[in-house]
Amino acid sequence: MSYVKFGLMILTSTVVMFILMYLNTYAWEHLFWSETRTYMAILMGATMAIIMLAYMLGMYDSKAMNAAIFVGAIVVFGVSLWLVRSQTTVSGPSYMRAMIPHHSIAVMTSERAQIEDARVRHLADEIIAAQRKEIAEMRYLIDDVADGNVVREIYEDPPAAPGSVEDALDNTLISQLDLSPLTEAEAGEVVAGPTCTFNRSPEADPILWTAADGGAAMKLNGVIVGLEESGEGDFATDGARVAVRLLGDEANWRSNAALTFELEEGLSVGYRGFFDCTGSDGTE
Repeated sequence: MSYVKFGLMILTSTVVMFILMYLNTYAWEHLFWSETRTYMAILMGATMAIIMLAYMLGMYDSKAMNAAIFVGAIVVFGVSLWLVRSQTTVSGPSYMRAMIPHHSIAVMTSERAQIEDARVRHLADEIIAAQRKEIAEMRYLIDDVADGNVVREIYEDPPAAPGSVEDALDNTLISQLDLSPLTEAEAGEVVAGPTCTFNRSPEADPILWTAADGGAAMKLNGVIVGLEESGEGDFATDGARVAVRLLGDEANWRSNAALTFELEEGLSVGYRGFFDCTGSDGTE
């Protein structure tokens, strides 16, 4: 076997290993190129080069070339390992592109594992909800940061203070408030005939329902809250605002709309997901 074929074999194996690392993601829209996974694939390719050449030394006669391959593979292994461990080249968007497939794996395993214990099932369902929420938030932030909107400060809750259990139960941490999925029946309790929805993920219930009369419904901290339309795609109530923006030419199979949720207290969060106005009869 020639050294060229050996190199092509290692290169092909490295590319295949990179692709295989995505096979345990939950959904196609969670596939993002990952800088860290690229370094890991290169690291594994370098390891494979050392192991395979060691087993096939008798097929390659050039001691100088063999030594060069061993030394080169060790160097590539070391550099790749340093890049993975240090994350020195990973920016905010690169970090999120790597985390989305990672979160997707958690969704798949948590949803499909054969769990019998109710406590473990509850834990798995909480993991699924949290990962889907964070995936939608990261999809929003990837584009927002890439557009140059780098935020230096965000809302923070006041410092903890001594008190009783009753005080703790009465206390609301604003930074942890967020929109929760709600069913059509729940939305129907505060708006008439909800028709349009915004979903963080196609597999979960929407976090916003809107109606033809301009009303909308969201669920916040276990409370179903009605909103009134304050502009095209904007809905508000005392203390909070929700805005939905269609992505237009930016829309793709990953998302077609962006939603921002703001509280007057200072909290602001955004998501990329799916806005749909298809009625039960198939019309829009």
